[in-house]
Amino acid sequence: MTDYNEKILDIKNLDITFKTTAGPVHAIRGINFDVMKGETVAVVGESGSGKSVTMKAAMGILANNAIVNSGSIEFTYTGDSGQKETVDILTKDKKWIRKNINGRRISMVFQDPMTSLDPTMNIGKQIMEGMIWHYKTPKDEAYKKAVQLLKEVGIEDAEKRMKNYPHQLSGGMRQRVVIAIALACDPDLLICDEPTTALDVTIQAKILELIKKVQKERGISVIYITHDLGVVAKVADYVNVMYAGKIVETGKINEVYYDPKHPYTWGLLSAMPDLDTDDERLYTIPGSPPNLLHEPEGDAFAARNRYALLVDDKADPPMFKITDTHYAATWLLDPRAPKMDMPEELKNRIARMKKEAEDYGSEL
Repeated sequence: MTDYNEKILDIKNLDITFKTTAGPVHAIRGINFDVMKGETVAVVGESGSGKSVTMKAAMGILANNAIVNSGSIEFTYTGDSGQKETVDILTKDKKWIRKNINGRRISMVFQDPMTSLDPTMNIGKQIMEGMIWHYKTPKDEAYKKAVQLLKEVGIEDAEKRMKNYPHQLSGGMRQRVVIAIALACDPDLLICDEPTTALDVTIQAKILELIKKVQKERGISVIYITHDLGVVAKVADYVNVMYAGKIVETGKINEVYYDPKHPYTWGLLSAMPDLDTDDERLYTIPGSPPNLLHEPEGDAFAARNRYALLVDDKADPPMFKITDTHYAATWLLDPRAPKMDMPEELKNRIARMKKEAEDYGSEL
């Protein structure tokens, strides 16, 4: 039985700047979130909001021009002695992280399988590599486990496929191979960075089902990095909505989907394609995310927010508590703020989403 009370990842006040030729870019601005054992957490936001950078920091694979200004990333795992150990990944050097964390206890499924697979090596060797390097697994044993992993991720003719090179496989099969590689060393945490972006819709659904199945069987935790709220609805327990290097809304999936409080979350939900909408045009959030070379003084979303208050230009809002698990950083939740409801069309859309979920016999 998976213990949901055991915290395996705890990110506190993470703040990261990148040195660039144009000047310092303050990409991550005080991130806080945690992941429990067996839980699925989604990190959602537009491109450039800081989702991938946050997770790369958790894996200790930040680029050389990154400067960590403050914060800690505490990861709890069972050590070689069988005892629970907690380390702050930010305090460890790359060599230690590569030996003890990367691929072994935290694995990542990257966005494009073609760029994360070695085109010069057959897929069998690529799956076996981590087992041999981390655990000194004998080649025969690693081969058998690799074949078993290919079967587990739904690849038929597994033994034959072991000899194939990445270019001989379809996009969906390549993504399954990447998942098999990520699972080869039995990690505690699987980070999926847009795992279905390059795939067609039917294959997307199969990959999501596969990750859910593997998670249930192994009791591992999963973090999804995505901009697709449709994906989030199918898989996540908790959602963190990111904008301009900050988490602007966080909560359980039902809270963020059915009772969103931040205007940015309203915009993301409104921008999802919907066949039953009365609008003739697909909604888009106006404007573009801010350039973090020039950090905005107040709320980073203010320039794109039609519900912005005067205070938004002067001060960044704190996280306001809505429930014990639901928080949002918007001045609209301040008791002194005028009462502002989400757009009527979004209310109707959420009502349709709820009804659809009830018809299918699930909460979401």
